[in-house]
Amino acid sequence: MDAERLQATKLLIKRLHADYPTKGFKISPSIDFVTQSNSGLSIVAKQSIKKDDILIVIPEAARLTAKTVLPSSFLKKLKRDITNKSQFQEHQQMLNPSDYSLAVAMMKVLGRNAKNDNDFHVCMSQTWPSEETMKDTSWFYWDVASVQKVWNRSGMFNIFEELRANVDSTFNNIIYPILRNNPDEYIDESLPSNQGAAATPKDKLYNTFLYSLALVYSRSHEGYDDDEPSGELIPIVELFNGHSDKIDEAIKKGKTNEKSVINVNIVSGKWPFIRGSMFRDDCNLPCSAVYANRDIDDGEELIISYGDLSPTGFAFKYGFIPMDFIKHHNIMSDVSIFCDPKLIPDDKMRRKCLERSGYPLDEFKHNKKLALGHFTWRMDSVEHYMRGYESEVIGSMRHFIIVGSCELMKDELNRNYSTGKLRGALYNTEAFRRLYDLFDYNIEILGGDATSADDADKASCPDTPSWEKCCLLARIAYRESLLMWKRAVALKLQDAIDSAPMLAIQYGWEINADMPSLEGCEVCGRSYPELKCAKCKSVGRKVQYCCRGHQVLGWREHKMVCGTKL
Repeated sequence: MDAERLQATKLLIKRLHADYPTKGFKISPSIDFVTQSNSGLSIVAKQSIKKDDILIVIPEAARLTAKTVLPSSFLKKLKRDITNKSQFQEHQQMLNPSDYSLAVAMMKVLGRNAKNDNDFHVCMSQTWPSEETMKDTSWFYWDVASVQKVWNRSGMFNIFEELRANVDSTFNNIIYPILRNNPDEYIDESLPSNQGAAATPKDKLYNTFLYSLALVYSRSHEGYDDDEPSGELIPIVELFNGHSDKIDEAIKKGKTNEKSVINVNIVSGKWPFIRGSMFRDDCNLPCSAVYANRDIDDGEELIISYGDLSPTGFAFKYGFIPMDFIKHHNIMSDVSIFCDPKLIPDDKMRRKCLERSGYPLDEFKHNKKLALGHFTWRMDSVEHYMRGYESEVIGSMRHFIIVGSCELMKDELNRNYSTGKLRGALYNTEAFRRLYDLFDYNIEILGGDATSADDADKASCPDTPSWEKCCLLARIAYRESLLMWKRAVALKLQDAIDSAPMLAIQYGWEINADMPSLEGCEVCGRSYPELKCAKCKSVGRKVQYCCRGHQVLGWREHKMVCGTKL
């Protein structure tokens, strides 16, 4: 199948040369298209490439967009219905009307493909991965029950389940009613899933829709039509493999690695491009260009940016996670914190105070999908938290724990109920300890007794299916994110214990709490990867780091005790 895609790519390049013989299209002789067993079709340097060399230029007119394929009135109705009738508005950041519109446009192209309509976009469609390939690498096809066995009770699984429901609902209630009058125009009869004699027109439309949407979600670029957001597929460019921008972050904040993993950039401009993002507007011909952002060695694969994605975000978008991403020092991902039932109080006054503050106690007890809080890696930073900035999310969780389960001064609940105020600093030692235990509870419901090392070993097994490998690596990122937050809370607990004597004197309130042992990386708290300090190991101490960079970062403090018994 990869050999067929490679041949189709060469034919598409010939077609582009024929359609744009003098201006608009350019492809450098220094790049080549090859098939690789581990990554399918790839683009590599077949000779050394200098920084800012122009590698590919594609005219804007060659893009595949909903507007270039679908009639204007049809497209307006489609977008309007998707926007107004969708039952899952909260997920439009992940699946939006332009994604669905582009998927329908691709269905139209695939319908032509089945009829051997040899237009440009049909030639382009021959370069797309097969349906069987997409079933391995797209969550649109993954079995929900199987995924739940890996992700268990986690924010990842909740989002996955809701998005799958979103896709089915959008097809059944919006897409199918629009397409059912002319189904043949949007059905790709060549798809393996459409070969069965028992498949109805609705089944075939759904199969084509799912395949198209999986392609859109993993291969489209963000673009604009008439200043409105619009997904687009750019021929040849959409064949590049990519990585998250986070992979090039250095240990020092604000710095990037000297030799970046992402070695090519894409920019918009006009013909002709000169070097890098520079172009000279000779004929008002809009184009996109790919250029080298650093020197590239002969034989090196060309890797484009897939955006600033966390590992779990990468899993949802592309159906896999590169292993080097899991070993990177910054794999912080979005996590949801679910309430341990033991923290839900029975005391009437405590319940009144919490319900007055907006905590749905009965729902916490009965709705296993309702989280106490959600940490987003962009908004809720461990580094900011350790510098003294407590986000609204973690402040709310601390408030819930104090009011719901901490030992309080006699008048505290009445004072809180009447004024909404809380002398939180008095109870921080117990609150942080319970918050620390809450992170342990969430780690347990994520994967039971499995560790990140266990998950990594299973993911590296050749017999592990692609979907399961992706789910296991995403679970590592999720678990390690929880561990980083857990360590941060433990350090806050240490601060609270240190300040407890002064508070005891000021308020006459005895404060007791035990300090849990700090585990994992000495810098961030991660358990995987595990790099042990050899000197400390020789004297029976376990000191570990998640990466060489954190070992260097922690050396200033560690060198004072390295190799000594404590």
